[in-house]
Amino acid sequence: MSGLNPHLETIEPWVSAGIRRLVPMSTLQGAFPAAFEEVVTKVTEAGGKAVGPAYARYFGMPADAVDVEIGFGIDRPVAAGDLEVTENPAVEAAIGTHVGPYELLEKSYAEMMPWLAQQHLKLADSMLEFYDSPPDVDPAQTVTRMVFPLA
Repeated sequence: MSGLNPHLETIEPWVSAGIRRLVPMSTLQGAFPAAFEEVVTKVTEAGGKAVGPAYARYFGMPADAVDVEIGFGIDRPVAAGDLEVTENPAVEAAIGTHVGPYELLEKSYAEMMPWLAQQHLKLADSMLEFYDSPPDVDPAQTVTRMVFPLA
């Protein structure tokens, strides 16, 4: 597997704040910038701080539209209007790392899915992408962690 490095790992407890929406797949990539800005603004107004990384939490299998929560890790729980603020417990997860442009993530998922099936893991009903690179990184060097929490 081309650098994917699938493995099991414990994700430590973290607090997240995000905006959950049903987004057409055709416009998904364009939904991120405005959502990130809105989350940072509302968290800051509530006295919190985005501490990264940025993330997307996907619920169910995507089809023509995807149920997604887009946001950031934050320093502590805050009451921030309509944001989904979650205290995420530690969890075991299957993880793969994609290095390269977001447009090629589908290829990494195509490599990851057979590995997951071979492991006979019971997965939770949502999965995450953690965007570990800042927005100004060369797209060829962008690091995205694909995180499949275990049930």
